[in-house]
Amino acid sequence: MPSPSESYLLDFHARLAGVTSRWFASAPVEVAGGTEPSSYALLEAVVTHDGRPLAVLDLACGDGHLLELLARRQQSGLSLIGLDMSEHELAAARSRLKGAATLIQGRAQSLPFENASVDVVLSHLALMLMDEVETVLAELRRVLKPGGRVSIVVGGDLVPGNALEVFAGLMRSAAAVPPTRLGDPKVRSSDGLRELFAEGFVDVSVRSLTVLGDGSPSEVWESLLTTYDADRLSPAARASLQVSFLQSVEPLRRADGSVPLRWGMRQLTATREALAT
Repeated sequence: MPSPSESYLLDFHARLAGVTSRWFASAPVEVAGGTEPSSYALLEAVVTHDGRPLAVLDLACGDGHLLELLARRQQSGLSLIGLDMSEHELAAARSRLKGAATLIQGRAQSLPFENASVDVVLSHLALMLMDEVETVLAELRRVLKPGGRVSIVVGGDLVPGNALEVFAGLMRSAAAVPPTRLGDPKVRSSDGLRELFAEGFVDVSVRSLTVLGDGSPSEVWESLLTTYDADRLSPAARASLQVSFLQSVEPLRRADGSVPLRWGMRQLTATREALAT
């Protein structure tokens, strides 16, 4: 039986399959003094181009956008696998990928793979939502080959001075529903991530990302409406919040009519510790 949080996530992604790639597939990322095409592209870049046989698992693959980036390489020896607990997301992935990856319905807490069978595990905005995160980490250690790599993107700190900060403040003031508590708090800080990956991994790095989701006030509102907290508002509370939000972001509006939207994220990358000899 799914846990209460898993039941909510299954319902959310049944109604909004593909929503994550809708907002983030084309959103540029500021990182380490430069700009990259997207948070998905940062994960895609972790997979080497050297032609060796590589089994790559996209954990909580959603509608398959990251797997599609990898499939477009047409790289010899690359074996792509996507796992997600949502059949609705997997249906979208099947339509997108057209057989370019093996897609499996399952849970990260019980991966249906052999020990030391995967070279790279990638995951986009999912680990911070998962129950029993220590069990998930144990499964990653089990299925990764010694020397294999893992890279994940998770939510980060609130970036000041943009529409997301305005929205977060209005949500706190509204107090219409309690904040959605999903996953383990340790995943939401750099120190917590390092603690989780301290066992069985080496070369652990965590870097901060700022994802740029700028748009018109109505476009930005539409994207914020698909956050988990906003999704749980009643229709009346949502309508009231929309009026307040559109009024509150007016001072942020630029000459071209857009307002800034900044998503704080983190990318962790680590290597599976080699077995002792």
